[in-house]
Amino acid sequence: MDKKTFWPYAIVLSFIAIIVACAVTIIIALKHPVEMDSSYMQSYQNVDENITFIKESEKRFDEKFDLKFEPNFNALNAKFKFHLTPQKGEISALKYEILLTRPQTNKENKILRASWQENDLVSEETSLKEGRWQLLLRLSDTNDTRYYKFDLNVTK
Repeated sequence: MDKKTFWPYAIVLSFIAIIVACAVTIIIALKHPVEMDSSYMQSYQNVDENITFIKESEKRFDEKFDLKFEPNFNALNAKFKFHLTPQKGEISALKYEILLTRPQTNKENKILRASWQENDLVSEETSLKEGRWQLLLRLSDTNDTRYYKFDLNVTK
């Protein structure tokens, strides 16, 4: 009586299945890249290397200025106002960058222009889709930088 064993075939098929699964994983990863984390408006590698300096700079900036965020939503249009109260610093020396982004993707990022109106930094009006948004603000004087992040939920 001839008895056939199939376990060697099962081992070979297992190796082939593992190789196919690895190839599929690589193909999916290449089609769906990891989005850049923009919590500090720079790459996470740079933040990781310099987090101590960033935190110290933010602390010094907080000693110079207080910030109050005032969003203004009108249907799906928005205008943002940041009221700065100087404690030790000079508002005229401040530089800014405003980034409007979605937390899950960078495809809809918008860099907003703004203008100073006395102690208020007022952004241009922009249209928003429904959903979750983040508003990232970087304020810098000659020595220190502060990063702010505001979460927004836009509904009709």
